[in-house]
Amino acid sequence: MSKANETVWVSDSMGDTRLIKAFTPANFEQAKDRLLQAMRLNEKGVALPADHFPKEMYFNYRDKKVKRINPGFFYGGGFHCVSAAFADVLRRFDLGKGALYPVELFQHDRETPVEGEYFCINFGNQKQAAVPEYSPKLMKPSYPQKEGEPPWILPAVLENNDITVTKSALEKPDLWVDPQIRESLFLSDPLAKVSMSI
Repeated sequence: MSKANETVWVSDSMGDTRLIKAFTPANFEQAKDRLLQAMRLNEKGVALPADHFPKEMYFNYRDKKVKRINPGFFYGGGFHCVSAAFADVLRRFDLGKGALYPVELFQHDRETPVEGEYFCINFGNQKQAAVPEYSPKLMKPSYPQKEGEPPWILPAVLENNDITVTKSALEKPDLWVDPQIRESLFLSDPLAKVSMSI
């Protein structure tokens, strides 16, 4: 949305396969159902407590070593994570019911830590602000949908003014999910601009 200096941003980073890092949460097999539910709820913008997120994750490949993870936002073990630098930026903004939960990353041996400090991010906020009838670039999924799934997906390439939103998009918090659009992450203009500089 753009009017005067009023702008919000939508990111397709939640569905960007380039940001996937090959980690598995600790005790995944024992807690699979709970963790899978947490992944789904988080992507819908539901506020969740810390015990719904892994405290440790292990790299999947024995013959490779993970260096400090860049960029600051990535998808590991089914959870969206951020670096310490990105977490510091997020803490300067209104996250509403969202939260950052520490997660330790280890190499495949489950003993050697990956360099750096990381956090799982609970998006924790829903805001139904997009207006699909005035957003012609939004698409209907080509695959069969399950009940309760968002009815719209983002276009492969996003450009300015592709998504129309209501004035509620300008209200706090600074980070939220629109339940109408699959894997959509909306950011306030100030947060988006700082995030792009990391």
